[in-house]
Amino acid sequence: MNKPRSINIFLLDGDPNGIRVAQISMSTIQAIAFRRNQLRRVREAFPEIERPGVYILIGADEDAQDRQLAYVGESEGIGARLSYHNSNEAGRDAKGFWTDTVVLISKDENLTKSHARYVEACLIRSVVSNPRWSLPNTRTPSDDAGKLPLPDRAAMDEFVDQTKTLVGALGWDLFRQIRGRVAEAMPIDHALSEAPPVGSPRFFFRGEGFAAEMELGPSGDFVVRSGSKARVRTTTTIPRGTTALRSTLVDKGVLRQEGDFLVFTSDYSFSSASAAAATVIGASANGRILWKLPDGRTYADWEANQDNAPVVDGEMGNAGAE
Repeated sequence: MNKPRSINIFLLDGDPNGIRVAQISMSTIQAIAFRRNQLRRVREAFPEIERPGVYILIGADEDAQDRQLAYVGESEGIGARLSYHNSNEAGRDAKGFWTDTVVLISKDENLTKSHARYVEACLIRSVVSNPRWSLPNTRTPSDDAGKLPLPDRAAMDEFVDQTKTLVGALGWDLFRQIRGRVAEAMPIDHALSEAPPVGSPRFFFRGEGFAAEMELGPSGDFVVRSGSKARVRTTTTIPRGTTALRSTLVDKGVLRQEGDFLVFTSDYSFSSASAAAATVIGASANGRILWKLPDGRTYADWEANQDNAPVVDGEMGNAGAE
């Protein structure tokens, strides 16, 4: 479970989009974020980047507009390793997609290569669980990667936990847990009606070939619940990005075809109500008016009056869309 944290962010040039150093209060772990073309300046300003640690190279996936790429690596001297990736001699290690960088190091100089390998392995496994991101890493770490004694492992688990928080605070959600528990084999209608509430109003979107339930996540995102049914066929109005996302979700197993439906095998988080609705119906959709509470109010109605209007729980009738 997430816990409250206080994070300090230092802006080297006073620019929130420039070189930033983030640190959780009272922690020795710091994250340095910068653009690829700022590497030389970072090495000059922060000599600690030459220590052992973990780095993340971030960029766009040109083959899939709905996804980003994140290469996770470790080194005994991160600065030199990044310079190698940035050089003409790197060959396959040049990372042509790379535009942004996050370096994770410890200020107390107690981080060793074994520690860094352990953290790298944990972070790689975490990214793999997020369908919005792809890893160009050619090798997946083995179970014994960076094997550590129990006390060191406990310390590095905290390092991993703080790394995920810091990377998220700096603007990248690659460690965000998008997928939830895979739905067990049961009738879909039963899975929808029996799903336990999570402290959010429940919105429904139902029509010919689809029946979905959505709740708001703790970060204000739009979570389509496991067991929801999406329409298999699509229309000519479907946004290109939605087509790519549906394909990705099928490839990752988040959507699975069962008869005439695409079934969500786990919870999935969307950035907007419309993106969630479009994925469910296979067409362009205004999710703000199509997602409805059991009493018939739309999401837009609820949002405009959430401080005053009570949420009514229960079932609702069908809602259609083009």
